[in-house]
Amino acid sequence: MGLLIIALVTVILLFARRFWAWARRKPLPQVAVRPGTKGKVRRFVDGLGKIKAPARITPMLTAVEVDEWRCAAEAVERQAIEAGPEPDCEVLVVGAGPSGLMTAVLLARQGVKVRLIEKNTGPATESRAFAVQARTVELFRNIGLAEELMGRGVVTTGIKFHIKGKPVGGLDFDRARAATTPYQFILMAPQAEIEDLLLRDLARQGVTVERGTRLVSLSQTDKQVMATIRQNDRERVISARYVVGADGSHSTVREQLGLAFEGDRYTQRYLLADCQVDWPFDHSHFRIFMNGRRIGLFLPLKGSDVSRVMVTDLTTGTGPVDLGELQEELREAMRVPVVLTNPVWTSRYQVHIRKVEDYRSGRVFLVGDTAHIHSPAGGQGMNTGLHDAANLAWKLAAVLRTGAAAALLDSYDQERRPVGVEVLRFSDRLYKLAAGLHGWRAWVRDTAGPFVIGRMSAAPLPHRKAFHRLSQISIAYEPSTYNVNELLYSLKGPLAGHRAPDARINAGGQMFDLLRGYRLHVVALSRKHLTDAEITELTAQLNSIKAFGGNVATHLVGRVQCRRDDRVEHVDSPQVFEHYGLTDPESQALYVIRPDGHVAWRMDTLDFESCRRFLVRLHGGIAACEEYRLAAVA
Repeated sequence: MGLLIIALVTVILLFARRFWAWARRKPLPQVAVRPGTKGKVRRFVDGLGKIKAPARITPMLTAVEVDEWRCAAEAVERQAIEAGPEPDCEVLVVGAGPSGLMTAVLLARQGVKVRLIEKNTGPATESRAFAVQARTVELFRNIGLAEELMGRGVVTTGIKFHIKGKPVGGLDFDRARAATTPYQFILMAPQAEIEDLLLRDLARQGVTVERGTRLVSLSQTDKQVMATIRQNDRERVISARYVVGADGSHSTVREQLGLAFEGDRYTQRYLLADCQVDWPFDHSHFRIFMNGRRIGLFLPLKGSDVSRVMVTDLTTGTGPVDLGELQEELREAMRVPVVLTNPVWTSRYQVHIRKVEDYRSGRVFLVGDTAHIHSPAGGQGMNTGLHDAANLAWKLAAVLRTGAAAALLDSYDQERRPVGVEVLRFSDRLYKLAAGLHGWRAWVRDTAGPFVIGRMSAAPLPHRKAFHRLSQISIAYEPSTYNVNELLYSLKGPLAGHRAPDARINAGGQMFDLLRGYRLHVVALSRKHLTDAEITELTAQLNSIKAFGGNVATHLVGRVQCRRDDRVEHVDSPQVFEHYGLTDPESQALYVIRPDGHVAWRMDTLDFESCRRFLVRLHGGIAACEEYRLAAVA
């Protein structure tokens, strides 16, 4: 009877979970029964809601298959010949803001010939963007710049809320239980610092920003893009295989493509200043002040020397911002004695919410503010643009360098446009809740807010949910031709399209240490203790994948029966298995992890032939290996 009740409850829960996923139009992938499960009861319970594992036949790739894939790799050279004269560059990036700089940096690191033009004559000195989320710090760690980035910002571990001058609670990210990232905080780093960091790295790659250069017009064929640029009052035409538009909300690239920038602007205006703030509170926490139709923000930047303050602009002024004017408005919003001095930068601005319907038009792609702009609520804008760049750059390099099919580039719009839409919705909801209320709605917020926020602050769940949403570590892409769950024995661990989590491997390293470098990674995981013969076989399989080219890194992570072996990343903590879904003591899995840190392919067994086939589809580099072709023929 007890077994029947357990089975019934399990079936109900499984049905409810799949129904909820179906209702959200995000159906869960099918899960198979793990072969070899011992015991009738355990086999019965483990099999509830699962399908029988399909029989898998994995013969050596045939010579015909290898020749077909070789043709895909060789197509890169044929396209270059058919395109006629060599273009001036492979990728032209228009705009040297954070998104454009990141795109150029990542392309240059993969050996792509890139040019970067910028209409302004010098780097930006003011910074609208300020918050660097955990997912973005992970991206900078991937390219070896996280430590320098951390040195340019201030770590804040939460958000404190004040209503009518009184503290009412807040979000504490120390309580977020985010073990999958080493960066459980928001880094307050001005946009100008981010740009300077990327500029220095770009210079190390041998690329210089062509400043004072304005895009005049664009035209494209099915082979290349022709861009007319103006520099020093002289116009000339340059050619490129692809163009990336990163020239902001007033984009010339978007205008030349004829793409509408649909949306509207909020009615409220804001006053902003980077200055010295003298007040009763510390200079280390992000604070939000609400008082009727006014909202004030305090953001730590450089301790007590420089902080950012923002406040709703209820004045009728249109000219430059007077610091005294801003101070009076801020005192009304905060209801605390605050004194502002030594301004570095002041601004009066109005927030827009806009987006394009297509991130790609032929051989031209849009990233960052060129594709989407929204309110600063949640600190999402700059981060979203940087990850647009990370998603696009490796795909361009795969098509240009390793023979990947041009269809791979379609996945940029398919993956990033839904993310952009959701970020716009999220920031819009935050904005309207905090700053978009007036009249009786603002009165209700100010009256009920202390109780609601106080109860929220006492519970653990809001801190965890808020951090995962704000940090962007929960962003995932839908299953597709390039995001594949080949065979699953469990829904635990990252599915294809989801972010690959960090985890402790041993005292000397984390999973993110293995995944360094903006490149493809193939990771074989084994919770089962490996014999010396198994280690030799698995190492040979991984080396054969590495030999296929395409800058693929391979890793064997697991436990061993014998003494430590340098061929294996020895595991002394179960965390890496827990985070990657290896729940059974004998479980093994194979992951392909993309350069942008998302899982491209997952299989809950070590099937290297299936992995090779997927790698060909993803980037084509496998086709260039003569040794493998000879082995297949033999």
